[in-house]
Amino acid sequence: MHSQRNRVESARGSTMTWSAVSFRPQMRTDLHLARKVWHMGMGLMIVALYLGVVSQSLAVVLLGSALGLILLGETARLRIPALNERLVRASGMIIRQSEVDRMSGTPFYVASALLSIAIFPKTIAALSILFLACGDPIASLFGILYGKYGPRFSNGKSLIGTMAGILTCFTISFAYLRASGLTDVQVAVLSVLGGISGGAAEMLPIEIDDNFSIPVVSGFVLWMGYIFLGI
Repeated sequence: MHSQRNRVESARGSTMTWSAVSFRPQMRTDLHLARKVWHMGMGLMIVALYLGVVSQSLAVVLLGSALGLILLGETARLRIPALNERLVRASGMIIRQSEVDRMSGTPFYVASALLSIAIFPKTIAALSILFLACGDPIASLFGILYGKYGPRFSNGKSLIGTMAGILTCFTISFAYLRASGLTDVQVAVLSVLGGISGGAAEMLPIEIDDNFSIPVVSGFVLWMGYIFLGI
């Protein structure tokens, strides 16, 4: 059995072992479809509950409580190697190799959804979370599959992946806003703003997790668009 065990080098140089039959954390450059499905599902669930049955105040309380529990769990696993190994084995389908010995993207995801709902009007909050839920994994998918056919930016992102994210966020904005009673001009302007800000937020030269930057940046851009258009 020892010959079948694999060692994964973490970003900080430490190692972890797990059984060959367990799901192994993957690299950012791997297709990692299970993580993308989970990523989309979490955001879609948050938006569905917020638009359907959960008030803004209750959504803030629920997401705040969830964030506290997630941070507690992340802190515990990073300080207790045995717990970390067990949790990585259990979540190997969705965790990245680079997250084995550092904070995962989940706290940033929940924190950005919490901040969006707490600060932005409901429509903007919903769109900014949808950009993260759908635009980000689709951009990643196209970048991994087809990014090699086009140029790449200094941060490693591909032009093809970024354009896929922009188009996805534009489509989401157009479909959502079209049904909200706005004029054609307002829908067009806000859809372009949503597409660019949601799809290209990860290109900002700041060291922050995409799960946090995409909803926050796109939400503020859309909010400014609403104010400029007098909505």
